[in-house]
Amino acid sequence: MIETIVTAVLAFASTNIDDLFILMLLFTATSQSFRPSNILAGQYLGIATLIAISLIGSLIGIVIPKVYIGLLGFFPIYLGIRKLFDKNENDNDSPVITPGKRYLLSSVISPATLSVASITIANGADNIGIYIPLFVNLSVTNLILTIGIFLTMVFVWVKVAEYLIQHPRLKDTLARYNHVLFPCILIVLGIYILIESGTYTFVFHQ
Repeated sequence: MIETIVTAVLAFASTNIDDLFILMLLFTATSQSFRPSNILAGQYLGIATLIAISLIGSLIGIVIPKVYIGLLGFFPIYLGIRKLFDKNENDNDSPVITPGKRYLLSSVISPATLSVASITIANGADNIGIYIPLFVNLSVTNLILTIGIFLTMVFVWVKVAEYLIQHPRLKDTLARYNHVLFPCILIVLGIYILIESGTYTFVFHQ
């Protein structure tokens, strides 16, 4: 069991280390586009989707080609370009957070939550590539344990990013340049996904 726990933690950390920086940038945009609840819900939705895809792949023995997963790289490129040229966002228009089930439901299904989830999924080709062979070799008990650890690590990952962003200099720097830095990071991330997955060659050299 200890071996399974260690393997699960290492598998999650190694495939999501780049998400920490993305999450930190998202937290600097909480007064603009994203609430903390959007980030947490979106990250859970994205990771849960990657886990589900990996489970299906491991159960039916089909490894989804990275070239098709890489097509999702166009989403962060689109989102980054739109944010770069969107002049309608007002930094002072912070959404009012109200308690209750209605707010919680809107956080789960909001466009901001779906945007975070889409970014996570688009950057998840390496997750699927590692999770499928990992799941194939696990017993049912260890598989359930591993998925439970993954879901726990999502919460830890978001909280670590939220903690790191509290560093005064880091927070001020990211907040100052986030309106340019975040869209550029999304565009670079999308291009990286297209190239690393082989999708660029697949799409543009047909």
